Amino acid sequence: GKKFKSLKRHLRNLGLTPDEYRAKWKLPDDYPMVARNYAEQRSALAKSFGLGRKPVPQKKAPAKRTAKVA
Repeated sequence: GKKFKSLKRHLRNLGLTPDEYRAKWKLPDDYPMVARNYAEQRSALAKSFGLGRKPVPQKKAPAKRTAKVA
């Protein structure tokens, strides 16, 4: 068979969902649809963009005081 980085597009062309594919070939429910090395590359790329991190709370600037005009 062909080697794929991701099976999702191939399965869509065949009219199968990932769950149907796993059932057809008696694969475990957690069988990945993406190659491990490809997933690692994509993960590293996302982390380099700062994705997947919670935003750092920004400190509020102290309120400016207004001078009283008499």
